Amino acid sequence: MSERHGPGRRAAIGLTPAVALVLVACAPSPSQGAPSAAASSAPASVAVAPTPSYRTLQPQPTPTPTPRLPDLTGDRRNAIAFAPLDHPNRVTVVGDVTTDNAWSTSKVLVAAAFVREVAGGDPRNLDTYQRNLVKRALTASDMDALLAMRGQIPGGSGAPMTEILRSIGDHRTTAPNSSEGSMSWSLRNQVRFMAALNDGKVVNKRTSRYLLHTMNPIPKHSWGLGRIGAVHFKGGWLEPYTETRQMGIVDGYAVAIITTAGPAVLQSDGDYAHVRAITRLAHKLRKYLDADAAQHS
Repeated sequence: MSERHGPGRRAAIGLTPAVALVLVACAPSPSQGAPSAAASSAPASVAVAPTPSYRTLQPQPTPTPTPRLPDLTGDRRNAIAFAPLDHPNRVTVVGDVTTDNAWSTSKVLVAAAFVREVAGGDPRNLDTYQRNLVKRALTASDMDALLAMRGQIPGGSGAPMTEILRSIGDHRTTAPNSSEGSMSWSLRNQVRFMAALNDGKVVNKRTSRYLLHTMNPIPKHSWGLGRIGAVHFKGGWLEPYTETRQMGIVDGYAVAIITTAGPAVLQSDGDYAHVRAITRLAHKLRKYLDADAAQHS
């Protein structure tokens, strides 16, 4: 069957060259053709904000709060003094008690002169009776024992006691031949004495060690410094209206405290001591020692 061409077909075939040229010009070129399948299927790129950089902060130590210390400034009834044993010249004194009679704290100094003059500076040379005198004087604050020691010191006890004080740098305190309890012995110089005793400088190392280890009060006299951990200390007291005081060693510190506050209680030696007041004062001292240790740690 022969193919027959209708009028439309003939019209398409019969396009003029000008029209054909226009059609070619309007057709997309190969380089500007439709987007390829790969291009049309690629996802559109999205701008991503940069991740912020954070500096790693190191943990900071929590500051130690400053403890609130009991205020003894200007206190004329209570006073404390202390110095670290490794820095004995750094003495702190707080409070302002105007009287500073030594009372029975002087028994330690009498015992030092006794060992120096009677035993040649070597406690091993003391006989049993003499050693018992020292023990009774320094543990029970026995006055008869003190008088017996003092009576055996040739030429009196005042000069050798004073010489011992001068040898450790105390140029203020002067000991008499009798009634040494009434001599003035400041808290500051008692602290220096205890530091020297601990350091083996009172007479010599052997005597210092002997005296320090004997300063262990009987249970009835263990109030005050004994309530805050002191083992080696000596107290002094006399009348209800006079001072009660102690000196000793507490946790790496040479210490001394004194009070005239509160009621006094009759002691086993027949004298009176401000037991409650000096025990309260010892606890206040403890706070100062803790604060000082924290500050210099």
